[in-house]
Order: sequence, then C-alpha cells, then structure tokens
Amino acid sequence: MRPAQARFVIGSRMRELREAVGMPLSRAAAESGWDKGHLSRVERGHTKPSRELTEWYDASFGAGQSLVNQLMELDAAVRAGRDVSQRDMRRHIQPVLLGGSVPIDHHPDDRAELAGETVPDGTRVSRDQPFEKTWEIRNSGERPWHDRWLTRQGAAGTPGWLRSPSRSRVPDAAPGETVVVTMHLQAPAQVGASTAYFKITDEAGRLYYPGLESPPIYCTIFTVYDPQ
Repeated sequence: MRPAQARFVIGSRMRELREAVGMPLSRAAAESGWDKGHLSRVERGHTKPSRELTEWYDASFGAGQSLVNQLMELDAAVRAGRDVSQRDMRRHIQPVLLGGSVPIDHHPDDRAELAGETVPDGTRVSRDQPFEKTWEIRNSGERPWHDRWLTRQGAAGTPGWLRSPSRSRVPDAAPGETVVVTMHLQAPAQVGASTAYFKITDEAGRLYYPGLESPPIYCTIFTVYDPQ
C-alpha cells in the first residue's frame, strides 16, 4: 500500500464518523483545537493524521480505538509495500518489464469495483466468534483477471486484530464479470471496533491497484460481550 492510499482510507473513515453524528467541520475544529483547514486536509486524504488526532476522533465519535487501530494497520501496510519495492530494486528487477512492485500483467486499464457484500459495516459480533464474510467484486476494467488473490494488508499483533486467512483466491473474471470471494474470519477478544483491509494482488502479494483507483476492500465489525 502507498502512503497516499493509506491517507485516503483513514481520512475517509474519519469524515464518515464525524458526519454520522452530524457535527460540522468547524465545530470539530473548535472542540478539538486543530485548525479547520488541517482537519479538512486530513479527511480528504491530503495530510496524514497524528495519533493524537485519531484518538480525539475515536473518543469524540464513539469509535472506541477503531481509528487508532486502523492507523497502525495502514502504517504497517505502507511499510510492507515499501519493503517489496526495495527488495525488487536490490534484485535489479525493472518494473516496466517484469512488474517490479506491481504484477507482471499490471495494466492501467485494469479496474476492480465492490458490487456487494455480506456482514454490513458495524455488525455486532461476540468476542472470538467465527463468521463468514462474502464480497462481490466486479471486473470493471478492460483486462481479464487470472490468478489473483484477495490479500490481507497490515501486520498481525495490533490491538483488536480481526483474525483472517492471509489471502483468498479471486476467481478468474472477464471484463464486466462479477465474482464472489468468501472468507472465514474471527472476531478479536478485545471489545470495540475492528477493521480488516484486503487488496487484490498476485501470488507474490504485489498490488494490482497501487494507486487510489481501487480503494481497499474491508470488513468492519464491532466486537461485544453479548450481541443482544
């Protein structure tokens, strides 16, 4: 994952939380002590938020530690993407010819679009409870898909880590075709909001959509002691 993409994801989530409670940006700025222009740049993905700011959003908008955990996972995904690029450079792989930090068959006309999903965001799940999540993903570009994977982003071990397989195969798809990817996940033992991010990659884990044209596919739940 690239830094710009991580900023876009966390910024969008912060904006969603603020707008969900109906708080104007000007009021958020007045209550938080951060400049309105700074908050706007963060929510639009132009500026990376500080941990202090994400903690304020979490506390102010009832998100538990959701944003802080997401920020940690996104930082880990950015570091992992940087490591892949550096490893390719050390091996003298030329991205234009062999794919480099993107797959060999990467093409600018390639696109993916989320068409549907089960387990809506914010679904309440008991601690340690296994559940199944399904995504419907449409090949909205002009290139056929072959040998692709939905790969988990981030590094395990962060508080509230939503457990999942490291990846699941994406069925081959012609342009315009919609495929279904199903994954078995398990809620963490920690109560609160948790999000797992996934990206479409090749078998080596290289991103087909390293830019912002196809945001990460994710699963967000709220872990509780008792779902009732």
